[in-house]
Amino acid sequence: MSNTITPNNPPYPAFRATNKESFAYETTIRRWPIIIDSAIKDVKQTIAETTAERAQEGASIVAALEDIKQELIDEKPLRPIQDNKPDTAKWNKHLEEYFKDCTWMNGTWLFNECYLYRRMAEIFYNSQHWTDYDCFERQKNDTFKGSYGAVFDLARKMPELVKPMPEEKLEIVYNELIQVCLWGNATDLSLLTNMSQEDIERLQAVEKDHLAKRRQFILVDDTEKLWQKLKALKGGRVDFVLDNSGFEVFVDMIFADWLLQSGLAGKVVFNCKTMPWFVSDVMPKDMPMMFKNCLDRDFFPGKDTRSQEDVDALEAMVHRWEQYVVDGKLVVRSHDFWCTGLSYWYMESDAPDLFNEMKQSDIVLYKGDLNYRKLVFDCDFPVTTPFKEAIGPSMATHFTNIIALRTNKADPVVGLTEETRKDIESRATRQEWRFSGKYAVVEYN
Repeated sequence: MSNTITPNNPPYPAFRATNKESFAYETTIRRWPIIIDSAIKDVKQTIAETTAERAQEGASIVAALEDIKQELIDEKPLRPIQDNKPDTAKWNKHLEEYFKDCTWMNGTWLFNECYLYRRMAEIFYNSQHWTDYDCFERQKNDTFKGSYGAVFDLARKMPELVKPMPEEKLEIVYNELIQVCLWGNATDLSLLTNMSQEDIERLQAVEKDHLAKRRQFILVDDTEKLWQKLKALKGGRVDFVLDNSGFEVFVDMIFADWLLQSGLAGKVVFNCKTMPWFVSDVMPKDMPMMFKNCLDRDFFPGKDTRSQEDVDALEAMVHRWEQYVVDGKLVVRSHDFWCTGLSYWYMESDAPDLFNEMKQSDIVLYKGDLNYRKLVFDCDFPVTTPFKEAIGPSMATHFTNIIALRTNKADPVVGLTEETRKDIESRATRQEWRFSGKYAVVEYN
């Protein structure tokens, strides 16, 4: 374990693209250029549909995105952020203090990946006609459209799920919803660069037998610990630190709806990203957009095959969600800290306002892979390191109510028992159980 811990020197070795065996290398060399290309393709599509003046500026945006790709290929040093947003000074301070002279290859994978999205955002921020443009929005919507089967299936089930019921039945519903919430995270657009539609549909299936089968792929399962905390809440506050938009946040909303309807929670807070982030992450504008899409009868394909009951069920549910926002039962917000390159070990020192505010919550659910990587400092902890230790002294002391729901799509994994470690290492490759999204963890502090 290293002595002086800094963002560029975590407690254990950081994952870096300089290691050709790592997923960091694969991401830097193959996935990032594909993601930049998808942004370029999107901007070009919008150029074709826009005014001449905006189109002209769009061409320079495409060129600037191409430049980032070339920097990657040439392994250039990370340069300061060049815009005047509120977070710019902090980004440049972190670059100067911790990542001076680092390149796209040898900085930490976590910081470099976050820096990539901040650099892409800079291009739009510095424009005149594209300042609020989300170059991933079209992709987010297209992917959500592909989930229509599961969307209507869940909407149809919802009236049954929110009926008043005894505690033992509530627990059954909880167990089903937490699994759907966990595996809904399998739809991660930044990783869809090599996943077939069939894979996505398989991971989105919400049938009980399917969920029972998936349980065997959860390497650490603290769902019972979370249930004990939840059922004692009686109208408390639950925060979600969100991951992906589209189907995943739709499922998060289903879970939030159930928490509010059952009276377990009195208020739900959705913590979003401030800028287009890791392709599919939720921004505040994505929530009303999702509501609008669900209420637009032409949005999802296959409208001729749907019954009126299906349409009514979805619309009734989404109108209820909109009312939660009006009533203050659902709060959708963002904070710059969620879009830094830092581990959550630094929340208290770097964003004390957010840290103190989050302490007011009774339970904080961290969704998805990036949130997990940031919780555990994205470094090569021994996999049997307790989750409480891996989230760092500040978080462990002040947040005894953190739950991470994460399908494994990157190197760091902690919290395994020695028995589980031996078992999984004997029957699955490192790539399969750490990167593929086939395995998951539900970890509670």
